[in-house]
Amino acid sequence: MNTLVLLNGSLALAAGVVLYVLARGLYVLAKNRRNMEWVKEVLQFVMVIYLLLVVSVTLFPLALWIDPDLKALKYSVNLVPIISIIRDISQIGIAYGGDSIFMVKLILRNVGGNVLMFVPLGILAPMLWPEFRKLKSILLLGVLMSIGIEFLQFFELLVSSEMGRTVDIDDVICNTAGTIIGYVMYKLITALANKYRIKSLQQMFIGG
Repeated sequence: MNTLVLLNGSLALAAGVVLYVLARGLYVLAKNRRNMEWVKEVLQFVMVIYLLLVVSVTLFPLALWIDPDLKALKYSVNLVPIISIIRDISQIGIAYGGDSIFMVKLILRNVGGNVLMFVPLGILAPMLWPEFRKLKSILLLGVLMSIGIEFLQFFELLVSSEMGRTVDIDDVICNTAGTIIGYVMYKLITALANKYRIKSLQQMFIGG
C-alpha cells in the first residue's frame, strides 16, 4: 500500500503559529485586555513556537495507510537504557565503510540533538509558570513530555514502520538531561540577576 504523507513539519509549524495568533488575538479582544503583560505574552509565544518545533521535528512527516510490519517493531523499539548509545559507539570504525569521523558526528548529533532539544523547556517553563521553579516539578515535566513523544512515535511506528521511526528509552534520558541543563541555566541567570539587581532580567525570569 502506498504511503500517504498528510503533513510535513514546516506546514504543521506554520499552521500552529497562525492558529495560536488567531486564538490568542480573539481571546484578548474578547477580554478587552488593555494592560497586557507584554513580556509574558512574548514568552508564551516563544514557548508555543518551541513546542511546535519539537512536534514538527519528532512527529512529522505524518503518514498513514501503510500496511504495518509488526516484525519491524523489535528493531525499532529499545527499552534498555544506554544500550543503543553503546551499540553506536561500538560501530565506530566499522559502520559506513569504517568512516569513524562520520560515525562520531552521527552519535553526537543524535545524543546532542536530543539533549539540546529540551534545554529551552528547562528555561522557558520556569519563566512562565512559578510551579516549575522547583527541580522536582521541572524534572517531572521533562520526563512526561519526552515519554509522551515516544508514545506518539510508537503509535506512528505501528501505523507505518516504513517512516523510520524509533522508540528509544535513551531519548527520554537525553531529553531529561536537556531539561535539567536548561533549568540550571535558568537558576544561574536568576541568581546573577538578583545579585547584580538587573531589573530587566528579574522581570523576565522571575516576574511571571
